[in-house]
Amino acid sequence: MSRDQLIADLRNAIDSVGAEPSRQGEARKRKRTVTAPTKNAPIGSESASNDASQALKKIVDLVNVSDRSELSVRERLSQCGFEEAAIEEAVSRAKDYGFIDDMRFAEVLIRSRIAQCKGSAGIERELAKNGIDPSSIEGWPYAYEIDDEVELDRALSFLDRKPPKSKNLREGAFRKLVQRGFPISVASTAARMWTERE
Repeated sequence: MSRDQLIADLRNAIDSVGAEPSRQGEARKRKRTVTAPTKNAPIGSESASNDASQALKKIVDLVNVSDRSELSVRERLSQCGFEEAAIEEAVSRAKDYGFIDDMRFAEVLIRSRIAQCKGSAGIERELAKNGIDPSSIEGWPYAYEIDDEVELDRALSFLDRKPPKSKNLREGAFRKLVQRGFPISVASTAARMWTERE
């Protein structure tokens, strides 16, 4: 900070100390009414804008932890008590800034679930739960190298690594694969093939 700037700051501080008490009190009251959010404030008011800013800060905090879908963010903001107008404005701004992007979220979710050896049916359920239609994802499922043959290989590999512990191995393998999100047809074929090898 330069010497001139320091002097100017000190003069401003001294001037504010000498200000009339009543003017300072009015300034404090005005500041309080501007910053304190009120329920059901009109969308264009400063209070609603402040509420939307707080909601946007919450979004930033959420996506800094992990990427989220728009639906997930909206639900979380609603749980935190934000009004619908503030949520709408904050989500719109977050999408403009690129903080929320459902297609990016879907891409990350799909790739991570494939790496965790999850099946396509389970991935589709998880996408739908996040408000994303799997058919809206470009190239799904073939762009992600998912077809019956690949899923069958992944299911068999999963059973080799984590075999079922039930008395009826075939039923146990089938249940395990369905719980893992593999389509029923793949789970049935993989369970049969795996038990025949055992």
